Amino acid sequence: MVAAYSLVTKFGAKQKDVATVLGCSQATVANWVKEVGFQKEINGLQRELNDANEYIEELQHMLPPPEEDYIDGDYSEEDDY
Repeated sequence: MVAAYSLVTKFGAKQKDVATVLGCSQATVANWVKEVGFQKEINGLQRELNDANEYIEELQHMLPPPEEDYIDGDYSEEDDY
């Protein structure tokens, strides 16, 4: 998958040519390129979150405690908006 992604995005190869070389369909290569792109984006966001965790923890300690109806990251009743 990563090889297909790199060949298409970094080297400008056509998906159908990559598919021929890898012995799969062009649709498979298209899906791999899309999936690796999503994984790359997710990993980038995860790195940003990891880098920001210390700051996030400082902010969290500055906030008042959650309300009683707050359970496991969500409100048990309708959210107040």
